[in-house]
Amino acid sequence: MKNFNPVRGTYDYMPREAKTREMVRQTILSSYQNNGFNLIDTPILEHIEYLSNDTGDNQKLMFKTIKRRDKLDLTKDNLTEADIVAEGLRYDLTVPLARFYANNRDKLPTIFKSIQIGQAFRAERPQRGRNRQFTQCDIDIFGDNTVNAELELLKTSIETLNKLGFSSLVVRINSREVLNSVCGYAGFKDEEIKSVCVTLDKIDKISITGVMMELIEKGFDTDNINRLIDALNEILDKGITSLEKYGVDIDTINRLSYLINSLDKLTGESCEIKFDISIVRGQGYYTGTVYEIYTDGFTGAIVGGGRYDKMVGKITGTDTSAVGCSIGFEPVCMLLLERGARFNSLYNLALIYDSTDDINQVYDVKEKLKSKYNVSLFVRPKNMKSFYEKIVTVADCVTSVREYIEGKDIKLLK
Repeated sequence: MKNFNPVRGTYDYMPREAKTREMVRQTILSSYQNNGFNLIDTPILEHIEYLSNDTGDNQKLMFKTIKRRDKLDLTKDNLTEADIVAEGLRYDLTVPLARFYANNRDKLPTIFKSIQIGQAFRAERPQRGRNRQFTQCDIDIFGDNTVNAELELLKTSIETLNKLGFSSLVVRINSREVLNSVCGYAGFKDEEIKSVCVTLDKIDKISITGVMMELIEKGFDTDNINRLIDALNEILDKGITSLEKYGVDIDTINRLSYLINSLDKLTGESCEIKFDISIVRGQGYYTGTVYEIYTDGFTGAIVGGGRYDKMVGKITGTDTSAVGCSIGFEPVCMLLLERGARFNSLYNLALIYDSTDDINQVYDVKEKLKSKYNVSLFVRPKNMKSFYEKIVTVADCVTSVREYIEGKDIKLLK
């Protein structure tokens, strides 16, 4: 039997789902633009060397394209990946953005604030709110090394989530500089820390005990692991006040405190802001502040981001301050659909007419209704029961030309 399902980890969206997704996209874009960010677009295909610059898990989940025609020689002895692979599908929007900035920096203002809303791809195990093909909604700021850049990104993201109907948000903030200092205090070498952080990023899924076991499996020194676990337990208990003990620079502590306190004042009771040493972000390109936003009804983060001041430098040779924040479009849409959320958009109306009706009158009625509804015409079917059972996938309400002329109420389908 033929399989008509989409590829695992990808989805077909019915009209009602697609409409919700488009309204979410428009709401996010409008909010981002209203806060002074500028829409750009980058290709789905990206140079493999740039996608391979990241040392995080995402690089391992990359979809790669194969060389074509005479560029692919499978008869060659001792084939390597470089002999076969041409490009990669972007696994996030940050790597292409860094290349975009490197390519266009001479045309851009000193401080550049961008929007990207587009699809990315990861060959990971599909789960609730996580797909292999997914949409990301990013805002980024280049050229601003102050903590106010992080503050603007988080404030804009919270405001956008509020417009989408999300409340009771929890913002969890950390810094890679904190993690580097704590790992250094525990005895890990500089070249080991990124790998340690990749494991620490799983702490909410596998617990501290799981982190310890994975670090042991990676072959790290047991004494270093024990010192790290002891430090994490104390910091999780005492918070930001315990950081200086583990060699964290006072400027980093002050930067975090300023961000947390300022964001708390700007957002009021709409969300909880806190320092959390367990926030790592798995991507290897982060260099400073990292953060995630959580909401009720979903175990994962619906917003994530951080500072990545070294990424542009890997391309151009000159580092540029950069920080970003991304709303997880897929979990946001999933939660809104589950909650039956509606946006301020026109209802879809199924307008039924008879084959004997005057077509000019039919279109006259349609034009009158279009000021209040999105109107789709349907000739009256023989099986009305079947029609009503299926029309709910594309329409919110229904009437007929004759019912409208007679002044009867338009019927909601559910």
